[in-house]
Amino acid sequence: MKLDSVDQIIFEVENLSGGFLKAKEDLRLILEAAVSSQKFDELNELAFHAKYVTGLQKVIQKREAVVDEDYFKKIGDEFQTAYQKIKTLLQSIMGSPTSFVNTIFSEKYFQLTHESLQNLNRLCEDISFLKLYLNDLKTKKDSK
Repeated sequence: MKLDSVDQIIFEVENLSGGFLKAKEDLRLILEAAVSSQKFDELNELAFHAKYVTGLQKVIQKREAVVDEDYFKKIGDEFQTAYQKIKTLLQSIMGSPTSFVNTIFSEKYFQLTHESLQNLNRLCEDISFLKLYLNDLKTKKDSK
């Protein structure tokens, strides 16, 4: 991944989303930070956890009365653990905790508010499309 390829990655990810990225500029900032600091492993791990959280969110939203309470509690616990991992990875990728962008991210995504959780869910949805893109790249590379 190269810095000049961030625009191409955003283009591809937006295509995978059907043109519906909800936090496109923040995704761009994350990609630029990951590329400039060469935190590709963290970016890949972030994409994995975002995709996982997006899947868990769908399970929680579709909760049916027949679902065992213990199972639902376990999903809730996994959800919280994954969100904490996402927060840690984002902070690592974005750099210094005192940086302006990291401060904005903290205010927008990591506060204990309903709005912040909604923002983080939207960002995770966008990052989950990044995971699809990364999987496509890996598949193309493996098929060569």
